[in-house]
Amino acid sequence: MLQNLVEYLIENPNIKEKVKECSVSLVGLTKMEQQAVIDSFEDEPSVVGPLQFW
Repeated sequence: MLQNLVEYLIENPNIKEKVKECSVSLVGLTKMEQQAVIDSFEDEPSVVGPLQFW
């Protein structure tokens, strides 16, 4: 599901910008999932996963 959402946002950059600005809602996603989607478009993720840490 998240992969489909990220692909949709890549194809629709205007929506992607609204997501990054938090002016649209990602209904049905947890806060962690929402942050993961936003982080996927940023250079530096705000959440460091175990593989990135080690």
